Amino acid sequence: MGPWFVNLISGVLAESADLSGLGVPVAWMLTSSGTTDTIAFFVCWVRDASPAVRPAVIMSDCDQAQLQALKEVYPLSQIWLCIWHVLRAMRSHFSITVFQSLWEKVKALVKTEDLAEFYTIWDEISTDPSVPPSFVQYMASSWIPASHMWSKVVRKDCPIYLEVIQTCLSKRMCISCPMH
Repeated sequence: MGPWFVNLISGVLAESADLSGLGVPVAWMLTSSGTTDTIAFFVCWVRDASPAVRPAVIMSDCDQAQLQALKEVYPLSQIWLCIWHVLRAMRSHFSITVFQSLWEKVKALVKTEDLAEFYTIWDEISTDPSVPPSFVQYMASSWIPASHMWSKVVRKDCPIYLEVIQTCLSKRMCISCPMH
């Protein structure tokens, strides 16, 4: 049996139609198995125990098993990724001390609410010869196609408290936060 870790349905914050757009923590899961099947079993239990909760938006970290389980159980919900976890995953693919300028551009890319600026920043990153090609490939294959899940361009109307709550819960409660 592996180590235990806290899983906030991995940081699920749901926006229910019945709550007038207010995001609320839905459930906590403590498990020693982070497989899609285990998480899907738990999320199904939550769904079946609370049929009135129909999440329009679910916020999660970058764990692929969690994302797959959430997609299976709540196929009509939008899934957004926590900005803190997104930046953490991205920066794990280069040294932020060596590539300080790149780190500033990555943060700007993630946080901009302007679509034209998003593509301008991405163009600067992807064509800059000083940026490691492995990072450009990682971004192009893993993050740019999924930008609808993490870009502020898509969720510029998202109340800031959703991000703050998710970040605080993730930093304080996760003993192990699996990354992308």
